This record gives sequence, C-alpha cells and structure tokens, in this order.
Amino acid sequence: MITAVLLAAGSARRFDGSQKLLALVPTADGPAPLVRLSVSALLDAGLTHIVVVIGREAEGVRASLAGLDVRFVLNEEHATGLSSSLRIGVSEATRVWPTDDALLIALGDQPLTGSGVLESILRTVAERGKRSIVAPRFRGELGNPVLFPRALVPELLEVSGDRGARGVVERYQSRVHYVDFDSAMPPDVDTVSDLAALTTRSRSE
Repeated sequence: MITAVLLAAGSARRFDGSQKLLALVPTADGPAPLVRLSVSALLDAGLTHIVVVIGREAEGVRASLAGLDVRFVLNEEHATGLSSSLRIGVSEATRVWPTDDALLIALGDQPLTGSGVLESILRTVAERGKRSIVAPRFRGELGNPVLFPRALVPELLEVSGDRGARGVVERYQSRVHYVDFDSAMPPDVDTVSDLAALTTRSRSE
C-alpha cells in the first residue's frame, strides 16, 4: 500500500493575506476550495490512505475537506517552513499505517486533477515495485508529487529548512526513477495571479 502525505499547512505569505488553500476554483461541479481539488486528485487516483497536514486556519482547511476520507494532523510550527510539515506528516503516516511500504509526498497548493501525473507515477510504481524514488520531471525540471520507499522514512524525518524532500531526492540520485513529461510543470498556487491563471485554465477545460 501507498500512503499519501498532503502538505496543507503553509502560511501562504505570498498570497493576499488570506489562506490560499481555501480559495475557490471553478469546476464542472461548481466552485471548490483549492485544497479540496488536491485531495480529490489523490482519491481519484485510487489512494485510500491519506494524511493531510494542516496548520494555518486549520479548522477552515479541515472543514473544506468535509466528507472526504482523509486523516488530519496539525502542525503547530507551520511558520518554520515546509520541512516541519513533512516530518509531522511522515511521522503520522507511518504511525497510522505502519505496514504501508511507500509514501507519496504531495502539495496542497498544486491540484493535479486530470493532469495524468499521479496516474503515471502510480503506474510506474506498479511496474517497477516500491524500492525506488519515483519523481516526475517536466522538460528536465524536478516536480511533485514524489514517491519514496519506506526504507527512506528515516531520511524524511531528518529534513530541515524550507526545501521539503528535495534534498533526499538529490542525495539518493542513484535510486531515483524519473517519469518524464514533455510539458510544462503543473502550476502551483503561490500568489493571487497564480490563482487567476488556474481559474482561467479551469474554466477553459
């Protein structure tokens, strides 16, 4: 089994002062919070063990995911950077599902619904097994989400700073299998203009 850890605790300093993960994005079924689209993409890809790390406006983020089968863990130190959320999420995931043999680290501000990225990663894992790091690469640039074998959990629990798990990928290059895409990286949402671009794209699909 694969556990997904969705990092949704950030302070959103580059947004307009509000919690970007609660910003509404148009969909065929009506407006939906950004973070709900990110979680829905994981569920649509067939993942059933999902930990969502919440922090800023935690209760609002939790409420926006009502009805979805996920487990929450609170990062009270979310302002210290991405690594604190990663460590807390990985710790909770391995505590709740100790026999799962891989972790998929995903971002709450990068909805991948309909992109095919998650499906390609999971298909690669099914073909190759769960002993490699599996990461998407968009025209040569490392992207997200990234899958890690259980053996690298100790490394994930030691990350620091605001780079998340990227340092682990760089440290174990010999164990990385890249899934290459001849397309631009799916957008994440850091600013109000990013949200506007995502909204425009969603309306055109």
